[in-house]
Amino acid sequence: MSLRLFVDFDGTITRGDVGNMFFRAFGGAACDELVRRFRAGEISARACFLGEARAMGRVSSGALEEFVDAQEIDPSFNDLVEFCRERGVELLIVSDGIDYYIRRILGRNGCGEVPFLSNVATFLRPGEDGRAEISVAFPHSDAVCDRCACCKRNIMLTASAEEDIIAYVGEGISDRCPVRYADIVFAKDLLQTYCQNENISYYPYAGFHDVVSRLRDLMDRNRLRPRPRAEAERRAAFRHES
Repeated sequence: MSLRLFVDFDGTITRGDVGNMFFRAFGGAACDELVRRFRAGEISARACFLGEARAMGRVSSGALEEFVDAQEIDPSFNDLVEFCRERGVELLIVSDGIDYYIRRILGRNGCGEVPFLSNVATFLRPGEDGRAEISVAFPHSDAVCDRCACCKRNIMLTASAEEDIIAYVGEGISDRCPVRYADIVFAKDLLQTYCQNENISYYPYAGFHDVVSRLRDLMDRNRLRPRPRAEAERRAAFRHES
């Protein structure tokens, strides 16, 4: 039995929702309207991303780098990375954001070696002025569900063995689905409210120091256990796919 830890990026590792701010900074009010329509269930997550990328138009690499480099992470995330390394915990970042800013932010904060899966940005037709269009691809989308562009549930189930204990750390809308399949849930903000409403057991956290402290305690006391409801959800998902 192994402990596998999956962690959201925007608003969990970073101080704010970098993805929303990224598109809003360069796409303006059109991106706000697309996000509103997505949250209202009028368009899919993929349609929202594609519309936001179009709204951005041609942007300069320098402006993008300046914006991304101004974003801060929770400094205790590095403590979590070190804890996972010491304890042999498999750590994977799962994000419904964009690889461009995730990779750059992790690298600038000394944790560029931490693996992550997300949506993928490509810069098209760069001009002499250094400006380019952004195209977004979705290598981890689900064939049926379109509420997230990057299906964290599928990633979790594919990356975990049947006997593994799955832990998840998140805070937002795209974290609602995967916590149903996790044995240990760390939640704050919107995700905390969702867990309360759905009667999903969770640990509240303010930063990764709380996550490290709780996981260390559970491991030292040999208290890692599957959550029966999550275990049943995983089995049902595998039966549906087979």
